[in-house]
Amino acid sequence: MKISFYPFAIVIAAISLISCNEKKQKTIKAPVYNEPDPPVWTFNSDEKELGTTDFYTFDIEPDYTALNERLHTDPSKKMYVENSQFEDVISITYKGDRAFVNYDDDATGFSVHTNGAHVTINTSKDVACRLTGRSSNGSLNIIGDHKVRVNLHGVNLKSALGPAICINSKRRSFLVTDSTSVLSDDSLYAEAGKEKYHKGCVCSKGFLAISGKAPLKIIANGADAIHSGKTIFIRRGSNIDIDSRAGSAIKAKNKVTVEGGLLNIQTTGPGGHGIAAKKEVVICGGRTTIISKSVPSKEHKNTRGIKSDSIVAITGGIVRVKDSSVGGKGIRAGQRFYAKNCMIDVLTYGEDDKVSGSKNRGIKGADEIRIDSSRVRVRTENGWNEGLSSRHKIIINNSLVELNTRDDAISAGEPKTADIEINNGRVYADAAMDAIDSNGTVHINGGLVYAIARSRLCRGVDCDIYEFKISPDATLVSLGQITSYPTAKLLEHPACLIPVPPNDSVFCVSTTGKDDNLVHFKVPKFRFLTAPAKALLSLPEFRQNVSYDFCHKASVNPEHTFHGLSLGGTTTNKSVNVTHSFNRNYVMF
Repeated sequence: MKISFYPFAIVIAAISLISCNEKKQKTIKAPVYNEPDPPVWTFNSDEKELGTTDFYTFDIEPDYTALNERLHTDPSKKMYVENSQFEDVISITYKGDRAFVNYDDDATGFSVHTNGAHVTINTSKDVACRLTGRSSNGSLNIIGDHKVRVNLHGVNLKSALGPAICINSKRRSFLVTDSTSVLSDDSLYAEAGKEKYHKGCVCSKGFLAISGKAPLKIIANGADAIHSGKTIFIRRGSNIDIDSRAGSAIKAKNKVTVEGGLLNIQTTGPGGHGIAAKKEVVICGGRTTIISKSVPSKEHKNTRGIKSDSIVAITGGIVRVKDSSVGGKGIRAGQRFYAKNCMIDVLTYGEDDKVSGSKNRGIKGADEIRIDSSRVRVRTENGWNEGLSSRHKIIINNSLVELNTRDDAISAGEPKTADIEINNGRVYADAAMDAIDSNGTVHINGGLVYAIARSRLCRGVDCDIYEFKISPDATLVSLGQITSYPTAKLLEHPACLIPVPPNDSVFCVSTTGKDDNLVHFKVPKFRFLTAPAKALLSLPEFRQNVSYDFCHKASVNPEHTFHGLSLGGTTTNKSVNVTHSFNRNYVMF
């Protein structure tokens, strides 16, 4: 059997809500590499196995495997450190409980004060610092509304009284890793953190750009690991490992942009998030791994792997989130979640928070979830965890989406505006409750959808308020004890609802008198069923006035497989239970 999918070209430019990938530029000094890397996932309908084979066993752990990324730069963009010039460089060497400072005797416009290994720089001009050495009780504090560059050249610095590096400037700041460095803090922020922006082991009052290929380790014991009063920008080629034990790992009052790089984040602090921003969180490439084991804060604020009060957009790269916290969420967007040309894995293990009422979710976009040309896997355990959750719209285009959940797998909840739309992708929704649940409409406009609702009185597709449409190009296999019926006036193609045999039996459909296999599967295990389950089937091969064999036994050599579905190919040794032909588009056996 040939699965009908619309072909599409490999996308070589990942669109974003910000200009992460610029047009190729030419400079006299050096070549500029602004072409994006090829997408990390492309849709391939020629594979025999149409799903991922490790779906039920994949786990998420820190991944330190090196990335090979092209370095973006653009002479017109201020977020790149090479586009800012600094006349003076202040060299600071930490040795135990002392700091030694060196700079040009003719330099003016700044003053430097030391207190043991704590260094304060007051500046009225742009200034650069180079840090090296080691101290278990030292810090750097830069005061003045001017641009700042801090180069970490093999420094190991821990502050016992607040931030290790604090940049008190509203202007653009740059943190550059030249050699492997470690920054950490202690837990005494209550006494030391007088300013509201003193909320991180590395903190900046303004825009903070982080770059450099050398590894940077941040251990945050007293507050966020990286905190900005405006925006945090992480450049391609970065290599950052964060152990956040008190607050969030990366947090910005405005937005967080990850252009690329290697990020490994672990959070255990109360109420701490992996990446958090008031406005957008945008990830354009690289590999980001977030593991959250946090507990709710004293105010019962629950944790999220990635959190934005506005938009979360992942437009390239690999993002993996594991959240085992109570009432937590893997990814949470206050308005919209958008994925394109990327790979996303989410595991959630935590129980629901009975105090705050927060329920665990895999990916939540409050107003909309849109997935384009991506591979998304979500598995939830414990609590009543939904996989993809939104009030209004969930749109899946040309993507592989695989969900295994304790509650609904795909859920759109607002009665008047909810819509779930699937266009020419592959969706596997295996749920303890409803697999696909819309309180408004469901439109399956093509591709392959396999939906399983495993509990009593639950539905493979639940759409009982507005319209439920299935395109002739779509392959739909929906299993549950009950189901919503397609809207009769919209049904353009034969579909049928038929009882399926008990758990672990075999079910097969083929054309009468032929050895073709239209669909074949082993009936999955259902929970608490007191009546037979039902299969809602809509296959592109179905035609009116053609006879089909519905079998409870067959041997199949399939063309494709998809999480237990065998599609196409040939069938032998059929044990025909019933033979039926369609005299209209919809038949209920």
